Amino acid sequence: MKTHLDNNDGKYVSDFPDDLLWNNSNAVLLPHLGASTAEAEDAAASMAADTIREFLESGTIRNSVNFPATSLPNRPEDSIRLAVVTQNKPGMLAHISDAFAQSGLNILQQINQSRGDVAYNVVDVGLSGHSVVDFKTVQEKITMLDGVLSSRVIYGVPGTGYAKNVGGDYFV
Repeated sequence: MKTHLDNNDGKYVSDFPDDLLWNNSNAVLLPHLGASTAEAEDAAASMAADTIREFLESGTIRNSVNFPATSLPNRPEDSIRLAVVTQNKPGMLAHISDAFAQSGLNILQQINQSRGDVAYNVVDVGLSGHSVVDFKTVQEKITMLDGVLSSRVIYGVPGTGYAKNVGGDYFV
């Protein structure tokens, strides 16, 4: 590269400079601004921790490469939040809503976002006249629906409440 530039056969711009090119008039060397500085690594680690905490506490997804960005306002009082991961196919949201309706549970707010073959649903359901135990029965019913990949109750201790249909068996 140095010989090529010394012969005036071109120009070179890089943010990964070679020590031999620092004083070459045909080379423009820029500072590398990636996450390799201590400050950038700290900021990236902090952002990752905040993103995971927000997912565990509220079901919010940000900066994901394989899930759609999704966010609901805070969960209303006297409600439980359920996050449901499904195949992105017609009728899934209707099946989820129907499971709540059949159990007499009222949906207070919900969001459905998709990305490729995956859909992510966050549903806040009122607890009026119901207990958390009643809700766990509905979670099992929803989790076992064809096309549901997993579900998670977001209530109480963050990170608990995960369920999955594993070969037709309900796994909690």
